[in-house]
Amino acid sequence: MSILLKKAPKLAKHIITSFYINRDIDEVLKYLCENVTWIGPGEQEFLTSFNEIKNYFYAGQDEIPSCDINNDIFETVSEDENRCMVLGRYTVRTKENTQMILEVNQRCTFEIIEDRGKLLVKHMHISNPYGEMQLDEYFPTKIGTQSYDYLQRLLKEKTEVIEMITNNINGGLKGSNDDNTYSFFYVNEGLPKILGYTYDEFMEMSGGSAVGAVYPPDLPKALEDCERCFAKGPTYSSEYRIRKKDGTLMWVLDSGMKSLNSDGIVKINSIITDITQLKNIESELKLERERYRIALQNITDIMFEYDIENDTLIKYQRVEIDKKIELENFETKNYSKLLESGKIIHLDDIGKLLEVLHGNLRETIEIRQVNSLTKNEWRWIRVQCSVIYDSDHNPIKTIGVLKDITEDKSKLESLINQAQRDPLTQLYNQRVSQNLIEEYLCSSDSKNNDALLVIDIDDFKTVNDTFGHLEGNEVLVAVSKILLHNTHDKDIVARIGGDEFTIFIKSLTKDLIIKITNDILNDASKIKVKDNHKITLSIGIAFTDDSTKLYKDLFSKADKALYLSKADGKNCYSTYE
Repeated sequence: MSILLKKAPKLAKHIITSFYINRDIDEVLKYLCENVTWIGPGEQEFLTSFNEIKNYFYAGQDEIPSCDINNDIFETVSEDENRCMVLGRYTVRTKENTQMILEVNQRCTFEIIEDRGKLLVKHMHISNPYGEMQLDEYFPTKIGTQSYDYLQRLLKEKTEVIEMITNNINGGLKGSNDDNTYSFFYVNEGLPKILGYTYDEFMEMSGGSAVGAVYPPDLPKALEDCERCFAKGPTYSSEYRIRKKDGTLMWVLDSGMKSLNSDGIVKINSIITDITQLKNIESELKLERERYRIALQNITDIMFEYDIENDTLIKYQRVEIDKKIELENFETKNYSKLLESGKIIHLDDIGKLLEVLHGNLRETIEIRQVNSLTKNEWRWIRVQCSVIYDSDHNPIKTIGVLKDITEDKSKLESLINQAQRDPLTQLYNQRVSQNLIEEYLCSSDSKNNDALLVIDIDDFKTVNDTFGHLEGNEVLVAVSKILLHNTHDKDIVARIGGDEFTIFIKSLTKDLIIKITNDILNDASKIKVKDNHKITLSIGIAFTDDSTKLYKDLFSKADKALYLSKADGKNCYSTYE
């Protein structure tokens, strides 16, 4: 027998399970071959084609109750190269919620073939034998009494449950007739007890009816609840108040169901539960929600709630309706998937936002969000939130505030930029450039293939004295643009005073640094000044090494190299050796 056919018993069990437990007819049909035959437990269940079986199964699938399978055994009893026979036996038992009581033993026979690498059923035979007949029995008495014994056992279990509920709930039981006042035919001891009455006192107070027990202002709604519920079916529920013996009012939940007694008369059996504490909490929550609503109406920030399990974000935004400020809820489902699209939050900020929303990052963050109006610019948003946990300390919800800080951030960046930049050239100033270079030299990114260039405009005083400071300023700006043009964003370019500049070039070979230096000298010679005055530069270069890890040492070496360039006639560069 092939390895595949060894799986035949499992296939037989899977088909029985799919049919009875999962009630998945499609799953059963996909394992039947085209010329399959089937004999079922019913007298008429003799089918000889796939289509007959399919139609019959679909037609009767709603009649299959929810079942359990127990005591199942499936085994191969005969086989050849491409087929085998599987016999099985099992017990089918309906579940309690099916309103059907059945426990029956079944036997089955499966002829299973191997067809192009797949197991298919060629023939099935399902039967309901008499269950465990005794030798001296003419009719299977044991299986006949089995359902009765099961009913007795079930009745005993249900009775014990009802007694437990009656003794432990903070409420009571009542039975009412289906008349105008819902007069009582039964009241247990628990109901008068929770209200502070004796049985006789309660019957006198209520006039022996459910209508008489209800606090009069609540009676119209209670009757309306009953009428509405009974119009839909036999069950009902209503919340109302009952006057206790001490004069206070108790909120109760009254729920029950109509049913016919053995004489065919409609009776209503109900449970009364004390919900006073819940109603007090509900009232407090309503008041708190109103405070929350008023607070939201008076702030400009956007409040939000994020449901972690359901991945749903709700924003509460102020809108003007009829010249009044109201709150509207905007709900977004599958929020994480929307974030990952990059359409609303900058890709670089998605990760930290998700960390905050899921309670993994407990800090205030700033993210970039697409402007909902223009769709073509980013707005800076500050996210402040708190996480709510369940009883097992698992995060379940995040509540927070979204504040647009774009203008504030722009003003701050402008102030920072003013403090860091030379106002004329917009290059870094001396202090900032020194700090940035020192920070880099102390980091692991520094690999001894960097260089500091100190640059001086030759005879710049002549330009100022001859052509004026405005012309001199234009020369400074032109030189600045040349320095930026020949360097990368990662490099640090600064004006450190007067006509002196520095460039810190990162991670380049000495040959490339020399090439950049020559390009700068060449570009500077093309600067146009009045009367064809030539602009030249003198440059000193110091390369980093293991002994040069301080800015002051590196600058000192580059500055010495600069003086060598001046001594060599200017318009050239020198390196510190």
